[in-house]
Amino acid sequence: MKKMNKITILCAMALMIGFSSCLNDLDTIPPGGKETTAEEAWNDVTTYNKFVAKIYASFALSGNQGPNGYDDIVSDDQGEATFLRSYWNLQQLTTDEAVCAWSDDGLNGLTFCQWTSSNRFCELTYNRILITIAFCNEFLRETEVELLNSRGVDEALKTKIEEYRAEVRAVRAIKYYLLMDLFANVPFLTEEEGVGAFLPEQRGRDFFFPWIESELKACEDKLPVKNTLNYGKVNNGTIWMVLAKMYLNAEVYIGQARYNEALTYLNKIMDEGYSLDTRYSYMFGADNHLSPEIIFPVVFDGKKATTYGGTTYLMAAAWGSDMEPGSNFGLGQSWSGLRAKETLSTLFEGNDARAMFWTDKRTQETNVLNDFNYGYSVIKFTNVKRSDPLNVPVEEREFGSDNQFPDTDFPMYRLADAYLMYAEAVLRGGSGGDRATALNYVNEIRERAGVSQITDSQLTLDFILEERARELYWEGHRRTDLIRFDRFTANYAWPWKNGVYSGTAALDDIYKIFPIPAAELVANPNIKQNPGY
Repeated sequence: MKKMNKITILCAMALMIGFSSCLNDLDTIPPGGKETTAEEAWNDVTTYNKFVAKIYASFALSGNQGPNGYDDIVSDDQGEATFLRSYWNLQQLTTDEAVCAWSDDGLNGLTFCQWTSSNRFCELTYNRILITIAFCNEFLRETEVELLNSRGVDEALKTKIEEYRAEVRAVRAIKYYLLMDLFANVPFLTEEEGVGAFLPEQRGRDFFFPWIESELKACEDKLPVKNTLNYGKVNNGTIWMVLAKMYLNAEVYIGQARYNEALTYLNKIMDEGYSLDTRYSYMFGADNHLSPEIIFPVVFDGKKATTYGGTTYLMAAAWGSDMEPGSNFGLGQSWSGLRAKETLSTLFEGNDARAMFWTDKRTQETNVLNDFNYGYSVIKFTNVKRSDPLNVPVEEREFGSDNQFPDTDFPMYRLADAYLMYAEAVLRGGSGGDRATALNYVNEIRERAGVSQITDSQLTLDFILEERARELYWEGHRRTDLIRFDRFTANYAWPWKNGVYSGTAALDDIYKIFPIPAAELVANPNIKQNPGY
């Protein structure tokens, strides 16, 4: 049975209640056409599972009907309004890894590191994350014991709802973590506050760091167990990974070194039964749900979870028609937009299996910004099932279920990332790990890639930053990495940084966080703009 259990996320796309963007108005007309009131919905015992599925779906989709329709938030382009596409743009186009031939909706502002509070993708990312938090709050509000009792919910379902509540609580904490990383100072709202006219207060990283930490720890051992039936759901490994990331970046967030704690949770991940996949390419293809390495995926399906964001975007926007993408890589769309910057493509040894680039009729340099042929095309994400799309003949490849939308999931967190985080935490002085283990983890990754092993003397922080680029490029980590290594606003020039092809090393430190969208400042007088914008 195809990837499901890619969980009920997929069957809930045609969600009964179109829980739409304003949760103070739950009386909606769903795709089926029958108006459903909130009271009727919550008295239906299937609502609880479907609502949780909707919360997971908000990682991937723009609304209740794919690839667009019954939208959660307003946008002329619902592909842009998806979480993964807008978040990826903030994390990747602002760095040394990616460039885009398009200039609309503020994309040049991201590429040049010259964005403003009116940047479209800052606003979309902010709104998308907050709407998921609103969904989580509504579920938690509607599943208090008193309300369940008043609806006559039986004990078996109550037990299941307790697990749902832990999942939803964990998702909410993860979303606040992403907001804290991107925007630092954001509105704080839980299920305890009202809906409608209530205007939340703004909190900073000094508040969010311990709050997120406490929330995630409270969910530990209450989440779905790690198995194929729970694929796509948050589990212990997911929250350990987020905690480890938060601790690894703690000096950025709260000015404190928390590398010991990072190693504590990384060690938990190492003992959870994940393992490196046998081939690098397997984690980015149409059946990557089979990968033993992926800790938390954003789930897609070519028939049941379709979008112009997500992995559709990472494939179609990165491919040109001259690549015959449909016959070569299983997706008949080519938008000619995204390319790799030369600061990425020059990092690899000639035999590195991770260097998944289309170089024919392309220059390596990206000195012409709006010409797709300047810069290598990235073919890391494909709609090809478990094979090496660079070396397996086209006639032997098996593709996903649909030619327009991929089955490929997005590996938001995976084991190789944890290995590199472990090595970095050790190098930064954390206790609970050792150099020999760190070196072994790094060399396991490099062995899979088919490149030379490194020695202990080569294991440095500078090496780790480069190896993270080689291993994790285009997976949504780079901006956060560069900031942590103090290479984002200082000490490093890359193409188009600060609006010129040669780049400049220094930027104003205000760019370490994004601005609060201008529309939010108008809507909520409790929210103040981030410094410098």
